[in-house]
Amino acid sequence: MFRLAEDQLNLGIECYDKGDYKKAIEWFEKAAAQGLAEAQYKLGVCYDHGYGVEQDYALAAEWYRKAAEQGHTDAQQNSGYRYHRGEGFRQIFEVAAEWFKKSAEQGNAKAQYDLGFCYEHGYGVLQGYALAAEWYRKAAEQGHVEAQERLGLLFSKLNKIK
Repeated sequence: MFRLAEDQLNLGIECYDKGDYKKAIEWFEKAAAQGLAEAQYKLGVCYDHGYGVEQDYALAAEWYRKAAEQGHTDAQQNSGYRYHRGEGFRQIFEVAAEWFKKSAEQGNAKAQYDLGFCYEHGYGVLQGYALAAEWYRKAAEQGHVEAQERLGLLFSKLNKIK
């Protein structure tokens, strides 16, 4: 069953890369209906940005959530982002931080940055500069430029407090 879904996903990616988003959506939907997380994630991206469909944050969030629940790290990060922003989901910082953490623990640099930001500002977690720095550092080590900047700003802030 999943071989067919993977073939459908690959056809969707081929169409997507060529800019034929409507056809890509058709293939992604077929693969997603069979439970393939990557196809569900790709549908989330299409609805998130309006590729081949009308932009719809609620549908984007739903597809991200389906993929996220299967452990798809990018979908987990995007689910966290949607909960944090209140786009497609009700804004719930605690749930956002949970999704960021699941993705961050898998090594997703964007999620590590996002989780660091949550700890720095106390969004959905107890504010903790040490944890913020830890997550920023992990993202920074992967070349995440914003994390490198936030880490520098955080150290400056901490030096002023001392």
